[in-house]
Amino acid sequence: MAITIYQNVAALSAQRNVGQSQNAMNKSIERLSSGLRINSAADDASGLAISEKLRGQIAGLQRASMNAQDGISMLQTAEGALGEVNTMLSRMRELAVQASNGTYTSNDRVEIQKEVEELKNEIDRISSSTEFNTKKLLNGDGTALWSSSSDQIEAIIRDDVEQGNYKIQLETIAGENQIFKTDIMTLRDDVIGSEIITAGNANETNIMSITDPESLNATGSAYYTVTVGDTTATSTADVGVTGFFQNPGSGFIVSAVGTGAGTLSSVPGYVEIEFSESVYSAAVGQTITANVRFINALTGEKGDWGEVTMTDATGNGVFTAGTTDFGGTLKNTDGNVINFDISVGYYTGAVQSGDKVLVNVSPMPAGAVGTAGLTSSGGGTIKVTGGPNNQPGPTIVFTGASSLTSADNGDNFIDTQDKTIYLASINTKTGNIDVGNFTMNFRENTSTANTAVGTTLTGDLSLAVTGAGEAASTTSKLNDLAVFVDSDGNNLFENKQELTVWGNGTSATIYLEGNDTLADVEEKLTKAIVEGLGMGSDDNNVNSHLVDYVSIAESDGVKSVKGTFIIQTALTGEQGEIAFSGDQALIEGLALNEIQESTNNTTKVAVYDAHTGDLKGTDETGNDRVYGVIDGVEIVLDSRAGVDESWNTTTGSIDFTTNKAAAQKEYFLHIVDNSTDLQIGANEGQTLAVSIPQLDVTGLGLDNVTLVSQDLAQKAIPDIDAAINQVVSIRATIGAQINRLDHTIVNLDTAKENMTASESRIRDLDMAEEMTTFTRYQVLSQAGISMLAQANQIPQMALSLLQ
Repeated sequence: MAITIYQNVAALSAQRNVGQSQNAMNKSIERLSSGLRINSAADDASGLAISEKLRGQIAGLQRASMNAQDGISMLQTAEGALGEVNTMLSRMRELAVQASNGTYTSNDRVEIQKEVEELKNEIDRISSSTEFNTKKLLNGDGTALWSSSSDQIEAIIRDDVEQGNYKIQLETIAGENQIFKTDIMTLRDDVIGSEIITAGNANETNIMSITDPESLNATGSAYYTVTVGDTTATSTADVGVTGFFQNPGSGFIVSAVGTGAGTLSSVPGYVEIEFSESVYSAAVGQTITANVRFINALTGEKGDWGEVTMTDATGNGVFTAGTTDFGGTLKNTDGNVINFDISVGYYTGAVQSGDKVLVNVSPMPAGAVGTAGLTSSGGGTIKVTGGPNNQPGPTIVFTGASSLTSADNGDNFIDTQDKTIYLASINTKTGNIDVGNFTMNFRENTSTANTAVGTTLTGDLSLAVTGAGEAASTTSKLNDLAVFVDSDGNNLFENKQELTVWGNGTSATIYLEGNDTLADVEEKLTKAIVEGLGMGSDDNNVNSHLVDYVSIAESDGVKSVKGTFIIQTALTGEQGEIAFSGDQALIEGLALNEIQESTNNTTKVAVYDAHTGDLKGTDETGNDRVYGVIDGVEIVLDSRAGVDESWNTTTGSIDFTTNKAAAQKEYFLHIVDNSTDLQIGANEGQTLAVSIPQLDVTGLGLDNVTLVSQDLAQKAIPDIDAAINQVVSIRATIGAQINRLDHTIVNLDTAKENMTASESRIRDLDMAEEMTTFTRYQVLSQAGISMLAQANQIPQMALSLLQ
């Protein structure tokens, strides 16, 4: 071998081998320090690709397992809430069975209903507030969202939905509403009632009602006629005969009566004339004495007795008396003298002691004579005629501005001004003077000439007076009704009473007091149904007849029984059904009887795709609900959709008819899928759909569950059973999904374990093998370095040759 100094090939070779050993050792150190066989793509390009793919799957499986665990937590949250709902439904069913027992009173069932209402409220609260990570679970929002173009169309989410925009058209055949009738409201003993009768003699006046009758005889069909009028330029004071009484054997007539030269003062009323001696035959200059007194028609007050002497001046059998004969002995209740002319003919018989004559006195107050405009300023005249004894009263003049009718004050209430007048009549059998009274309520009515005063409307009205045992009038008070007085004489309305009306998923309570009239009851019940329950109509004429007291019976129909209340709503079918609760004595007194059962509308429903117009499906429903046309959605129809209601004046009932225009109306329903999909796999499409339906009171069909009567409590049992079955079914589904997710987690963990082992085999380092390799390269490196040192000594050998 040649010895050179310019090129040390041996050293270069040694250096190269040392470098390779160092690189191999550094690679080995990298692997040993990282624990990985593949630290870069250069280590194993295909192995790295496979490893990274496996790593992605492993991470996905890990996340999917965690997702499944989160899903279990979510489902357990929902199932826990439903478990409590299940418990409440079981309690509700227990209460329904309890309320179905006839041993309970209405008051007891009201207390039971209170618990039911609280349970329903809590079910609604749980449905609206149960959530997981702010996601609602039980109100249907976790499955789908919806909105509609009208409040007459609603949706209940039942399952996975077919989202989209839908056009809905309805064709409805109207059903019937539920109608209740009460017991006959008769007046208790010593009570009378008054009623304005418009049949055959319409009320032309602005008298809205006549109330508080006292000491008047029942009229039967012989009604009083109340005339509201005005004065004229020719109006004068007047005296008329109201009636007279004759003892057996007496025979006389009031041949003439008039104002003559007398003074009638300014107080209208009656004059009672009672003869104090007997005369059996006529004689010239013969006299007879009589006691006289005044009865005030505005206060009912009776004046002091005076004495008048009547003379038969000509002997023709006629006693007369005038101004000088009264001589100031007759005075009204204000102390003013009253004089008038009267002639009593006894030529047909005799006048005996105790015989009586009752005359009516109609003075013309100052300011009224020659004035024809009293009514235009709220005044006017009142005269009562007819009645069971056909005994007319005086003309009572009211001259003051707004003395009868006040101006409308512009508020939302119909205000009235009350005016009480007294009627005196003479009993033709006993001679007693009966003084009764009633109050007229004049409706406010602003004058067109002067807005500061009212205008009184003139005309006639007929007034019926009912007696004890007869049907009460609209102005009769509750504490005057026989049905509310028990066998011991206790009146139910000695204390205020509560009456609660249930319907449309809610309730409205009214408070009844003894001074409430039957007209007040009408108004309160109507307000409760229309405003409290929302079961009225857009037609106010219909609303005004939802509660009617039958004061005038009709020949047939629902108003054929006088003295009863007719109670109904403006909704047909089950949606229009109502129930009542209150004190047991009140409910028994009302004795409500369902005289017409409700029947549901029959509705043909067509559903179209709102964008393409394609028909999605049709259905005909008799319970205002449609399910199956739109997947997962139950369509709820308001019973008023497609139906018109109007008041039929001929039949006295509400007519429900098909609204033909509504058949052309289009309703729109917007459905958006908002279902919860649990990602339970590492790849696309590996999901579990979780759909929990709407489980509030509406979704469970418990809106109208009321236990306030035995019948309603029994009807509620199957409804509650259906709700329990629905909740149990959902709980079973949730439980099955939880079990499935448990198995899913185990499977995911197993797959992750096996896939991790596979990835480990590709990428992880065999430490023992690599340590052997490292040791080999470490030794080679050391040997190489040693040889490199030896090779570097070879050029030194050339120096020894040069020496």
